Amino acid sequence: MSENEKIDIESIIDELSSNIEDMIEDKVEHAVTCALQDVLPEVLSECFSDFEFVLNDGTIIRPKQRMKLLSPDKSKLLVCYGGLRIDGCSLMVQTAIGRWESIACYPDRDAAIAALMKVKNAIDAGVLSYELE
Repeated sequence: MSENEKIDIESIIDELSSNIEDMIEDKVEHAVTCALQDVLPEVLSECFSDFEFVLNDGTIIRPKQRMKLLSPDKSKLLVCYGGLRIDGCSLMVQTAIGRWESIACYPDRDAAIAALMKVKNAIDAGVLSYELE
């Protein structure tokens, strides 16, 4: 092996270290971004849940009240963030951005859809607390 063909181990180690650091930095940045996207809206919502203020023109700004939904067996009380869906025979409630929880299982899909429609009608009517049957 000639002088020009010598392998510069330190240069290779430096390059590998730099690449590993970049990969770790990218992974950490992605993980932090995902965590903030999942948690931040919920944290802000809790911080401002009792927050109310009046604009210069007299408009009163209040946080949106969300319906509380009690399961038929009274084992769960969930705050409905806004979404409802059927998954098989289960009624699913959106409890945060990107988070869904089953509140009740019904004998068949039609019964689950009927329960969803009752909850939807209660939300449309402005009901703040609803008990499923």
